[in-house]
Formats: sequence, structure tokens, C-alpha cells
Amino acid sequence: MTKKYYRNIIFSKTPLKTHLKAGEHFQIYPCDFPNAPKSPRGFDFPLIIEYWVDDDIREDVSSFFEEFEDVEGIEYLKDSFSRTAIQTVKLSQITRLLSVATNHRVFQLSESEYKWGVPLPNKKPTELTEDQKDKLNNSPSQLIMGIYTYPEMWKDLVAINFTEQRHANSIFTPHRNYYVNEPIVDRNKHITFPDTIFQIIENYFELEPASKKIIDSITHLICNGVDIRMKMKSLSFLSFVSAIETIVNFELKDKRSDIEFECNHCHALKTSPISCHYCGKPIWGVKVKFKEFLKTYVAKDDYSVKKYNKIYKLRSEIVHNGILLLGDEQLDWSKSDQPNSQYITHLEAMQIAKLSVVNWLLLGPNKKLVE
Repeated sequence: MTKKYYRNIIFSKTPLKTHLKAGEHFQIYPCDFPNAPKSPRGFDFPLIIEYWVDDDIREDVSSFFEEFEDVEGIEYLKDSFSRTAIQTVKLSQITRLLSVATNHRVFQLSESEYKWGVPLPNKKPTELTEDQKDKLNNSPSQLIMGIYTYPEMWKDLVAINFTEQRHANSIFTPHRNYYVNEPIVDRNKHITFPDTIFQIIENYFELEPASKKIIDSITHLICNGVDIRMKMKSLSFLSFVSAIETIVNFELKDKRSDIEFECNHCHALKTSPISCHYCGKPIWGVKVKFKEFLKTYVAKDDYSVKKYNKIYKLRSEIVHNGILLLGDEQLDWSKSDQPNSQYITHLEAMQIAKLSVVNWLLLGPNKKLVE
């Protein structure tokens, strides 16, 4: 194996003040290059990530070049494209994993489309002179490309190994408190980590390829839900629930052989690995598996189970009845508690989806279901 190191600028919705080195996998630290653009008014905070890929591995990109096989130099282009693909995939895996294992969205600034906008000064509005305010108020829109760059960037991003750090080590919060105490993204806070972050990351990278692919799909769903949480609430909520359902099905896939039907036509159950707590009869269905998994990997107290029921009920209303979360279709001018209740349930679904992944990584797959 030949390690090739990369250094990239990524972003978060919360500033990073410290340094985190995740074993020999990667490290992140504040972007404090002298010429790197910064603004107190920004909502996307740049930070540095250093990581490596195995330079002996190539991604199969043949399908992209089928029409150009006879072109001179095509093999060099395919090799270059393959290297870029492997690098991009690794970076996406890391940023999504960090976004799920923490309360902070970490991402690549991938939008390079043209948009209309007005350049903002680096000063806060209260610090502007009257002339500067007047100039800003009368500035016409101009076409802007959504990209982060500066002339010296290519020099700053050269990497041959992990950089020796001078930034302070990160602050860690106990795992049992981290995901429930103020998990809202806030630009006025700074990035912190659960005290289990190193084990979460290590266990992820130790997964065999098929399992890692499933976890990557789940982290992708959760990140999609986070990105659209305030704009498309119903789709965001469904992304979180879908993420939970995906890991539930993956975890319980080997237990299907334990199911025996009394009737193969109506699928009445004769035996099942899960039984009703009250009557003892075998049960096996989407909702049952959903709750039993969460009781195993998140929490099994009655209060938590009520949350799972509420989340699944809301999921069914959206999927089967077309009910949208308030704020998606229209403003609600009533004085009811429904908007706030839905907001809390939406937030709980996000955190439970995250906990489903991180606790599964920490505890190990195929844990015995809680009776």
C-alpha cells in the first residue's frame, strides 16, 4: 500500500477552534492560512482536513470513456480521473461520517453554479461608515460563481504527511449527554465532539466493504435530511426515518430465516424472533422491527418508546396520507402547540437517526434484541 496524502478546505456551519486527529485516518483543524478569505458575516466556515488514500488502488471508470478508447492519451486521462474519483469518495465518506457522529454539519462546498448576488464587506453592519452603507445599499446585483478560492491556495494545500499541530486539542463531551444537549447548529458556538468519536471513526474504517457501503448510504440520507431540514421539513423528516429503516433492515436481515408462516398466502406468523410483550404471539413487521432496533441501540425506557411511536406515526401520515409538516405547505396562524410539537419530533428523529448509526458502530452489529 502506498499512502498519498491530501489537504483540502472543507466547511462547517459552526466554526472549528481546535484540532482533531482521528488516529492515522485523517485530521481536521482551523483554516488559518494568512491569505485564506474569511468573513465575520459568513455562515460557511472553512476548515482544513488532511487525509490519505491508497495510491495503488484505482476506481473502474471505463464506462465513462467507452466512446474515447481510440483517443491518444486516453489511458492517462482514465488514470487521472480514477485517482480523483477515489480521493473524492474518501473525502465524502469522512465529511458525512463527521456530520453524523457530531452535532455539526461538515461538508464540501460543491456548488459552482452561477448565482446573482451582491458582494458584502467583511465588516459588520454596525461597523460600516455612512458612505460604505450607502454604497452597499446602492450596489447592483452581479453574477457570482459559488466557489471558494484565492491565488495562494494551491501552495497552501500541498501535503506530504499529516501536519504537526499547534492548535489546542478538541473538547469532548460524554456520549450519553452529547446528542441530547442543545444539538442545534449555531454559528456562535464552536465544534465539539463526543468522547466516543475516536472509537466511532475507528470502527467505521474497520467495516468490511459491503457493510461500509450500507453505512455510507445511511450517512448520506441523514446529511440530506440535515441540509433541507428548514426548507423541506417533510422530506427531511422522511430522510431521517429512512436512514433508521435502512440500518434496521441491514441489522435484521439474518433474522428472516427465523420466521415461519402458518399460511404462506396471508403470511400469518407461526414463529418469529420477536414476540408481543403482552400476549406472547409472534410479530414481525416494519413498525415492530423499527421499535425493537431502537430499543436495542438507542434507549428502551417507556418515554423513549413513546417517541419512536410518535415518529413512526408521523412517518405513516406523510407517506400514506400525504400530510405535510407545518411550514412546508402553508403558514399556520393558529395558537395550537402542533408546530412546536412537530419541530421537536423532527429534531428527535434527526438525533435518533444519528444515534442509530453511532451506537451500532460502537456496540457492534447483530446484538441480541432487547426482550
